[in-house]
Amino acid sequence: MFDVVLDLTNLSIPELLIRATNIQDGIAGQAVFASLAPKLTALGTKIGTLDTTQGDVATAKATLGTTTDAQDAAESDVVAALNELGSDVGKLATTVAEVETAQLRVKSAPTARPIPNKPTGLELAVGDEEGEVSGQCGGQPGIVDYYEIRFATTDPNAPGTVWQFADTSKKSRFDLSGLPTGVKVWVELRACNARGKSAWSDPATKRVP
Repeated sequence: MFDVVLDLTNLSIPELLIRATNIQDGIAGQAVFASLAPKLTALGTKIGTLDTTQGDVATAKATLGTTTDAQDAAESDVVAALNELGSDVGKLATTVAEVETAQLRVKSAPTARPIPNKPTGLELAVGDEEGEVSGQCGGQPGIVDYYEIRFATTDPNAPGTVWQFADTSKKSRFDLSGLPTGVKVWVELRACNARGKSAWSDPATKRVP
């Protein structure tokens, strides 16, 4: 069983007619899809109706509004019939080749998101309020769900440094409040998603106002 892609998006009416006819011919030529014969016949009728209304639009400018409505309805019928056939082809096909011969393709498997990289470019600035520091790092769009942020009040390179959890942020820009005023703090963060967590960033430092 396959998840079949029809590729019908943004087609003009002439392009849809060609696409629908190719799919119809591709399905009709394979014994594995023999049970779809009634639907192929119905699709052929709908294609014929759409082809006729397409001609009407080109030749009946005076009644364009009404004709266009009929064309829109016929277009919707063809697309609905193709979607149903695509689903049936996906259920009946036993190989990718059968799907491709039907002028369709198998949907690609989604690519799993990687574990976020270690954040880079962390910078700190004095916040608007007492005890507040703001920060920002380089983003990783589509990969990071949130950031974990921690701080220390002693140099991380010194022995015995104790890190304290500060906050989480869904964005690469954040504000930390309630920090000890007048004290120099070191801040670092790591990027997280459902796959895992990155290494902690290099720390940035700022004196808290």
